[in-house]
Amino acid sequence: MITRRTRQQRNRGLILGENSVVANQQQQSQDDGTMTGDALIPKKQQEKKTARNKDSPSLTTQALLFVSPTTITATCNTTSSSSSSSPNFIFQGVTYNTYQDMVKAKRAFNQKVLEKSGLLEASANFRKDLPREGTHRQRLPPPSQRGLVSSTSNAKRKNKGNDPTTTIRRKSSRIAGIESDGMFIEEERIGGKVIIGGMTQHKKETGEEDGGNDVSGLYSNNAHVAFMKEENEMKFYNNRVNDGSDLSVKDAVELTGSKWVQETSVGRAEMFMSKLSKEEIVLENNVESECYHNGNDDDDDDDDDDEPAFSQFVQHLSMDAQECVAKVVPERIYSVAFHPCSHKLIATAGDKKGYLGLWDVDATCTESNGGSNGDMDGVYLFKPHSGAINSLEWNKSGSKLLSQSYDGTIRLMDVQKQIFLDAFAAYDDSVEFKGKIGYGMDEGNKYYTQFACYDHRNEDCIFLSTSLGGVVHLDLRSKANVTWNLVLSDKKINSLSLHPDGYTLATAGLDCTVNLWDVRNFTGAKSGSKPKKPYAHLKSAKSINSAFFSPSGKNLLTTTMANTLDIINDAHLQKGLVTSPTHRIRHDNNTGRWLSTFMAQWHPTLTQEELFIVGSMARPRRMEFFNGDGDLIRGVDGEALTTVVSRCCFHPSTDRLVALGGNSSGRLTIAR
Repeated sequence: MITRRTRQQRNRGLILGENSVVANQQQQSQDDGTMTGDALIPKKQQEKKTARNKDSPSLTTQALLFVSPTTITATCNTTSSSSSSSPNFIFQGVTYNTYQDMVKAKRAFNQKVLEKSGLLEASANFRKDLPREGTHRQRLPPPSQRGLVSSTSNAKRKNKGNDPTTTIRRKSSRIAGIESDGMFIEEERIGGKVIIGGMTQHKKETGEEDGGNDVSGLYSNNAHVAFMKEENEMKFYNNRVNDGSDLSVKDAVELTGSKWVQETSVGRAEMFMSKLSKEEIVLENNVESECYHNGNDDDDDDDDDDEPAFSQFVQHLSMDAQECVAKVVPERIYSVAFHPCSHKLIATAGDKKGYLGLWDVDATCTESNGGSNGDMDGVYLFKPHSGAINSLEWNKSGSKLLSQSYDGTIRLMDVQKQIFLDAFAAYDDSVEFKGKIGYGMDEGNKYYTQFACYDHRNEDCIFLSTSLGGVVHLDLRSKANVTWNLVLSDKKINSLSLHPDGYTLATAGLDCTVNLWDVRNFTGAKSGSKPKKPYAHLKSAKSINSAFFSPSGKNLLTTTMANTLDIINDAHLQKGLVTSPTHRIRHDNNTGRWLSTFMAQWHPTLTQEELFIVGSMARPRRMEFFNGDGDLIRGVDGEALTTVVSRCCFHPSTDRLVALGGNSSGRLTIAR
């Protein structure tokens, strides 16, 4: 009959067979003249202990010190005798008195193995073959070292090499003996908010419960509170940079914060704006730098009467020179634009935190700038907004830069007046904002301005789209007013584009539809109303990032999250549902949450030979150039382009082909 033994019976050895085994082991130990602790352990536990020791040797007898790549082991043996001295260290059968001696022997052995394998010789030959400084193809410095540099980084470089005793070593509060306040982050939420635990106890201990800024009502019984950054600082409407007044250059520079403001930042920015307004920015001695050429030196022999083939210029584009990349803004780039100046390259970028960066590209190619541009490589940083700058556009003369932000504002940077004009700002229906141009437009926390562009019929007018499907036309002449404010979609509108005919407006967004409207029907419509259906529309399987008419108006280009680039010929002449595009290009547009979305852009001035550019997820990283028929001309890559460029654009000049791309680390890359 088989009986089940309990764990208690097994451990205590109450079973007759186990007691017999114990007695036999004790007798055998006495005969040997020794008594071990294992003799008192039941048989089952001995078997388990033996199996365990086979997998991991006992640390009381052997200690594993090192395992080399060649599976060589060194052990430290200790004797069970109480009279033994220091342990002996054994490596490859040789006993060493100290651990340091054994380590030296192991390193010498590893050195011989490396020499025998030939790795050391191969490494030396590889370093010898690397190009040295001064050669044509030298390794690029890290991108973060060019362009925008924080003032704290400059301070570190200046203090490098000073007396180390003056440097305060960082020490944690635990090591410093500072008692914890008991607070901790319990949960993270959308919008930069976090749930903090332990706040009530902290308030009681610090005596802040009855202070002037008492917010104890926000704390629950579980000591939780929704906490936002800079909660004690004064905030303007929708957390904007100011109360809606105009910003001077000095104000816009200082708003970037102490991290980016240097002693000469304001003076450099004012001087640059002054030169830009007077059109005094020229290359010294009228000599173009090496990085300014397209690489087509043989074009001088071509017939000047023939119109240049820009598709051929694409074959000569390069992004290998280190002068073609710089960090222009601190955060992810949401928008890019070129200044229309024909004799100087000035690139602009807006990022997700409201920073606006201007990059005098050719200042990085000249050595005569000295200290004036040496610190920032021709980069000038401003902060006219508090939210992501999703739209940037220069007017045709280059005197004003339109910037639109998610904070609900539009500003115009006037280079002649050196001021950031407050062109538009959305407000709720509070009495204090009555009389403002955007009074009553802010409909709540889901509302923000999404896209803005100039009305090319009159650059004193602006088109604006919102996150709730609204489209607004602003007239900034004399007394700024809203021409019309209509709801054209139930969801966010990502882009607006006015056809060269002056009355066909294309809208596209999250409703997965490109709609074509006749703006002549909007005049006199009631504000906030929804007009009749568009006269033509094109469906997509997923949301549409952008839809832009070409400069000639012949083609409409859309970028969709269905991984397509669609081209519709004569879209403005279509009626009703457009069943399919004229050309469809399969293109990976899934950029993910950490990259800005792709928005394919036309060359702004080419009408005979249409050309557009878009970023790419392919490796090596590249900018892709297509013609008006949807044919890929070339994917341009280079040493200066190491990451995905989500937002791209062309320089409007027709004398040469220059393209620009912005990535998610705030860097701009020039292709020319």
